[in-house]
This record gives sequence, structure tokens and C-alpha cells, in this order.
Amino acid sequence: MDKIEGKVGVEMNLFFCTSPFQVLVAREVARYTKQEFYGMYLIMSQDSRQMLYAEKMKEFCQEVCVLQGKNVLETVENFLDGKKISSLYLASLDNPVALSFFNPNEMNLFTFDDGSTSIIIPNMYTKTLNRVVSPLGLTLGQVMSLSQKHFTVFEQTKLFEEDKQISLQLNTQPLSFKRAENGKKVRVFLGQGLGSIYKEKEIQLTKQLTKRALQDCQANVYYPHPRVQVEVDGVRVAAPAQCFEEEIYSLLEEYENVEVYGFYSTAFLFVKDIEGVAVQSYRTLLSTYETETLEKYGVNSKNLSLSDTIVDIVMPVYNGEKTVEESIQSILHQTHQNFRLWIVDDGSTDKTQEVCQKYLTDSRIHFEKLNHQGISRTLIAGVNLAQGEIISRQDSDDVWMPWHLDLVLEQLESNPTLEIVAAKVTPEESEKDSQLHYNVNNHLFGEELWYQLAFRNLFNHSTVIFRKSAYEEAGGYQPDCDGFEDWHLWARMVSKENAYILNVVTAYYRLSERHKKGMAFRARLARTRGLTLEEALEGE
Repeated sequence: MDKIEGKVGVEMNLFFCTSPFQVLVAREVARYTKQEFYGMYLIMSQDSRQMLYAEKMKEFCQEVCVLQGKNVLETVENFLDGKKISSLYLASLDNPVALSFFNPNEMNLFTFDDGSTSIIIPNMYTKTLNRVVSPLGLTLGQVMSLSQKHFTVFEQTKLFEEDKQISLQLNTQPLSFKRAENGKKVRVFLGQGLGSIYKEKEIQLTKQLTKRALQDCQANVYYPHPRVQVEVDGVRVAAPAQCFEEEIYSLLEEYENVEVYGFYSTAFLFVKDIEGVAVQSYRTLLSTYETETLEKYGVNSKNLSLSDTIVDIVMPVYNGEKTVEESIQSILHQTHQNFRLWIVDDGSTDKTQEVCQKYLTDSRIHFEKLNHQGISRTLIAGVNLAQGEIISRQDSDDVWMPWHLDLVLEQLESNPTLEIVAAKVTPEESEKDSQLHYNVNNHLFGEELWYQLAFRNLFNHSTVIFRKSAYEEAGGYQPDCDGFEDWHLWARMVSKENAYILNVVTAYYRLSERHKKGMAFRARLARTRGLTLEEALEGE
């Protein structure tokens, strides 16, 4: 990769960057390789720091091309005219501008870190490896496989094999840094776009969560995300000229102690061990997987819910010693932690009570043992125990995703006309630890839901949340309806205006041996009616 004379000019290496963090990593790569580089910086937001970091590239690049506006491809072509690029150094692995001129027959490819995508798996790269990203027809997976080495400032990236990785240290401390010794403390919150910045629903959820986080941590300073900014009162809004990995040293020159709060920014990893700095992330319905990944790197987290409403969870159980513990743990693992759990045992003869007993030290969890009388009467007893207006159903052999309560409660509370909300389930165990896939389409509500309910049970019972007042008005569960007690209730409870089924998976539906036998029967029945099993099970 050394600089050599070629037929069409001097062969050079090229950095392609799209964010301040990438520039910081590229600088470390340049120091490590001791090679000569050109630089390209693609400005992708109106953040004032963008041009600053484009200028910073001149510290380790002989010439830098700044790309912005509508004619970036023309600018690229003009910049590369007469230049021969021997190696492309790329962080944004699917960037169409960079891949518009990348040719593996003429260039080597080296990669380096692109923020959280380097350590949080799955991500936007790993989920779309078969996507064509290059004019030459290369898929994203093929582009990644072409990388000869990956330079990382993390302990270990998850994107590439270990033997491909070169570890670097990210050093952002200025030579002139002198830490304050004045006893002053400041609490700062790092704004972040959660979920997809292209989905309006997730933008609105991000704004709600940001406001609640700012209140919870009592932040003095708010660093807004350039694409998801929240209006706040009583908090100073920062307009930093540098990214937080460098900004932290400016703060430490003014304050002896800096408390840093946010969602799952990788900046936490680079500031948490600095003297005088403490970090805490917030675990939300849109960031459970990401937050838990950062916890493995030593970043403490705190659950943050969209609502303060207390939810009464009714869980009937009968001989559930093998499954009930995981169901309880999935409730304890919710981002919404303001709940009361009522475990109602329908006269179990196994060790169900023994399994549940160890959780009763949690004041939110209650256990009631009944004589065996069937699911309907057990549910009636459970709802009667509930102390609040909002009731959620959970079965002792099903598992909630961490975001379940937050998501269905948010839907219920955001529309006062709604009295019952449900979501989808999956029988795939691998999905239990996945990320939230928020679907903005094909939710079921209104007259269509009301009409279809006459023909089949549309509500997955372990995903249902409802208002107790509506339950009582409908007459509640009926004691002699075992086997169809839920459907019987929904048919009386649902109107054309008061029900909603989210087209979002929020629970794992465990297939017990009894259920598997029933599935085989249903498969045969479905075939006789010209249906697929999936069609027959819709709404289970």
C-alpha cells in the first residue's frame, strides 16, 4: 500500500467518511498504517459539526473532498479524475456514493468502525447481507467479504472474523487538557434517534422517551441528536463544535464530575473509564437489545417506560412447573416496570408453587392457590384480585418480549376510545431475544376487526391488555366456557370503535406437547378446508 508511481499518476489510499466518529477512527487508522491518504467526507445532515470534521480530515489526508448537495456523484468524478486509488478505506459498508466508484478489480478494500453497528448484532448490515449495494452487482455480504482487514477501536467488533481485525486505541484527549478540581458536577444527556429515523411513529416515540429521560436524570445540559431534536424547558441545550468523545474533555475542564446519560450511544464506551466521568444508559422499548449489548461492556442501564400507569397482570397456571419461571422472568424483564403480577394457581399438583415462591420477595408479585376448578373460574378470580383499571393477560407457558407492556399500553393510552389492545405472537424461540420490529402497516381495528371476530378468535390471549371497566360492562369471563373463555369474552366486549390489534410481535408462544398434538390435528383440519396451517392459526 506504499505510495508508488503508476501510469496514470500516483497511487493513493482513500478514506470515505460520513460522520465525526468515523473521522476519529480514520485518524487512528492513518496513525497505525503510516500511509498517505486522500479523504472524502459525505455530509448527510445539517449538523454544524459536519464541516468541522471534514476539515479535521486534512490533519491526516493530503487532499479532502467534501460532498454535499445534489451533485455529489459529479463532485466525486471530478475529484478522482487523474487519481489512481489503490485502496479504499470504508466504514459505511453500503454507502452508494462510495460504492459508485469502488471496483474490486482495481482497488483493495479495508474497513473500519461505523459506530454501534460494529458491536450490536443484528443491525442494518447483518439483516440485509443479500442486498445489492453496488453498480457492479455486489451484495452487501460480498462487499464485507472483500475487506482485507477491519480496523476497530472496540474490544472486538461483531461484524468480522477475529483474524481480520486490527485493534486500535481511540485517543481523543487533547495535549493541553487539565481536569478541573472545583467540586462542580454536571448532568448531561446525549440525544439519540431510536429505531428508524425514517418512521414517524418511532420518531415520536423517541421524542416521548427523551423527554422522560431528561426529567428522570434531571439533566443540566441536553445534547440533541441532529435528526431528532426535542424542545425542553429548564435544560441548557448544547451546540457543541465537536463529537462527545472529544467534548467530554471540555466538560471536565469546567466540571470536576460529569454524569453522562443517554440510550445506547457508543460514546459511553470511550468516556466511562475517564476519571470523574460516570455513565448510565436508559433501556427502552426501542433499545432493549442495544442496551443489553452495552451492559456486556460495563455500561449500567435503567429501565425507562413511556407511562407511569400501574398494570395488573393476571397469570393463570396449572401444573406449570416447567414453564412458569421463564414467563415470570419475561415480566420482570419488561421496560415497563410499574406492574402487579397476580399468579393464580388452579390447584396444581406439581412444583408450580415451589417455583413461584422464590419470586414472592418482590412486593409486586402475588400468588393465590385455588382448588382446581378450570381456566374460566381461575381467570375470574385473577381479575377480581386486580386493584387497578388496566389489566393484562399472560399465560404461564408464554414469554413476553421486553417491549410488550410498553407497546400495548402506549396504544391503549394514546387513544381514549380504545378499551382492548392486543398484538402478535411467534412460535419461534430464536425471536425471544430479537429487536423490536415495529410495523406501521396492517394493524387490525374498527369494523373489520369487529366483523372478523364473529368467525375466529383474533386476539392472542397472552398479548391482550384491557380496561377493567369494559370487562365488567361486558359481564367478564363466564365460568362454564373453558376452552373458548377468551373468545367468548371478546365477542361481548369488542365494538366497532374500542379494539385494536397491533401487527407487531410482542410474545413468544411456547408449543407444549399437548399443543403440538393439537397442532397436528389442526394441520389436518386446515388441509381439508383448503387452508394453510398459518391461516388456520391466525389470531391464536
